[in-house]
Amino acid sequence: MTRISFIAMMVYMVSNVVLAAPVDKRSISSCYKSAKLTQYWIPKEGDSDVDNGGQSVTLDGSKTKTLQTQDGKTIAKVSQTTYDKFQMEGTGLLASGKLVNLGESTNVFMELDRSSTPYGIGHEGDGLVPWVSVASNDIKAGTTLYIKEMDGLALPNGKTHNGCVRVDDQGWSLGGCHIDFFVLQFSAYQDLEKTLPTTVTVTEKSCTIQDYVTAGVKKWAVL
Repeated sequence: MTRISFIAMMVYMVSNVVLAAPVDKRSISSCYKSAKLTQYWIPKEGDSDVDNGGQSVTLDGSKTKTLQTQDGKTIAKVSQTTYDKFQMEGTGLLASGKLVNLGESTNVFMELDRSSTPYGIGHEGDGLVPWVSVASNDIKAGTTLYIKEMDGLALPNGKTHNGCVRVDDQGWSLGGCHIDFFVLQFSAYQDLEKTLPTTVTVTEKSCTIQDYVTAGVKKWAVL
């Protein structure tokens, strides 16, 4: 091999390494340029909501069902409608202020520590944050995202969203390129479904997470 050939080969190899480097950098899928958007919330005992079939219900009634821990301890007695909704969402807020999550099966629950997770818990144990947390099954937990259609969005509590959210959760019913937005309350979902599109533009971005919790939100959450 001549010196010129050797130098040419080295230049070729270095060029390939330089060009290949960006390929190894992972980001969210390009399909998130047009991602599905849904919303989820905490069902609260006594509130209006929808049942598993999408029919309007009120989460009250005769308390015939027991929210029970893995070791058989009773957390509370609730109505059948409330029990079914807590099961479906995997979480629920009692009128007493106790917040529960499903435990090791769909028939057992655990009471959450509200001093550390006042608004629920994500799939990796981190606390959910109203109007900040999103669920995604194909984006790494902790990733901050910018959703164009949420920038300037008027929230039901009077705050204005800046479009910045964070992946804190996953969802059993979510497909790929799907964002599920944690809106805390069913009433908030009812308001936001009128203005939020079902398809949004999502980009991975180092953006500023804001606090949208107000005194009214804390009152609803029994905090």
